[in-house]
Parts: sequence; C-alpha cells; structure tokens
Amino acid sequence: MLTPVTLAVAGVLVSGLLAGCHSGTGADGPTRADAAARPAPAVTTPAPSTPAPAAAPTRPAAAAPAAAAPYCGASRYVEEIVVEQWADGRLRISVRPTSAARHAERHEATDAIWTAIGGCVTTLPALGRDVTDSLHAQLACHQDLALIPALGGGRGYATGDTYDLESWRPMMRPNSMSTWISTRCGNTLGTDPTGPPARVFRPDGVAPRHTVAGEHA
Repeated sequence: MLTPVTLAVAGVLVSGLLAGCHSGTGADGPTRADAAARPAPAVTTPAPSTPAPAAAPTRPAAAAPAAAAPYCGASRYVEEIVVEQWADGRLRISVRPTSAARHAERHEATDAIWTAIGGCVTTLPALGRDVTDSLHAQLACHQDLALIPALGGGRGYATGDTYDLESWRPMMRPNSMSTWISTRCGNTLGTDPTGPPARVFRPDGVAPRHTVAGEHA
C-alpha cells in the first residue's frame, strides 16, 4: 500500500532520474552543457622529423674473374702437354697420353684431351678456325689409332709416345678413317718448317718433364 510518505520519496527519486537523463546524451547527441564541461583536446606538437639516413654508396659490381692460368700437367688422360714453336709462329702441340687414354672410348678421350689442350694452350682460339679444326681432326685420328703397334715392327705405338698436332697441316678431306690412314693423321700434308723450333716449353711455365721426339705416323 503506497502511503503519502512513499509517494513523496518516489517523486524525489523520479525527479533525480529525469534530471540525470537530461544531463546525459540524448537522441541528438551531447548537450551544450556537456560540450562546455568537456576539456579541450590537448594540442600535440609533432616531433621533429628525423632525416632519413643517407643511402650507402653502391658497391661496384665484382669484376669478372680472371681467365684461369694455363695448366699443362697430369690429368686422367694426359701426362703432359708440351709446345714447340717456330720463329714464324707455327707450332706443334705434343700431347703425351696416359695408358687410360689409349684404352678409353675414342670420343670421350678425344673430348677430354681437347679440353686439356685448351686449358694449356690458352691462345688456341687466336690460331683461327681452320687451324683448330685441323688440330682437332689430327687429335681424333691419333686417339682412334692409339693402340696400333709401331709400324715396321718397332717398339711402342704407331703414334709414338705423343700425339703430335701441327698447326701447318691442312684439314684432312674427307675427314674419315681412310684419309687418316693414307695421310698418317695428316703428317703427309702441308710443308714442314725448316730447322729446329725456336722454343720448346709448357705454357704454364713449368719445365717439360719429357723430351719431345717430334711427329709420328
């Protein structure tokens, strides 16, 4: 049962609640009184900008590696490579094959020995395509005939102890087995230089370990 006192207390409470509602946020947002009472936002002073670090100097591109130094020594199919050079520039490249080379598959050994020659005589490309083609054909011929005994019943092999490749030999044509045999790997072609070579050396600067005997059949 609501007494007059109860009603009076309830009226006071309702008035307080209504006053609280009007001082808050209505449908239209904060009241003017709220805005006046709200502290102004602090003004932030921007920090001084830090200058970006200077870009590091660009490192120049690495120089291309120097060409590999010549090597004319031992490998799987080669004991040694020695060059004889005449005063007019003509040369003979004497390749001393290993026993493994003589018994190896012909194409494999020819490719490996040719690579070894290029690594020893680094000036090979300067001789020109005609000369290098002839040198390669002479090498292929020697390697193909590597196990043929010395002619006339002599000791050793028909190629001698070395495969001798001469720059003055023209290309064997046709470059076939019959021409290889008839020209003795090109030894009957071209005009041999007169007199001994002006230099006998290894392009890698090492003293030759074996005496060069010259061309063979």
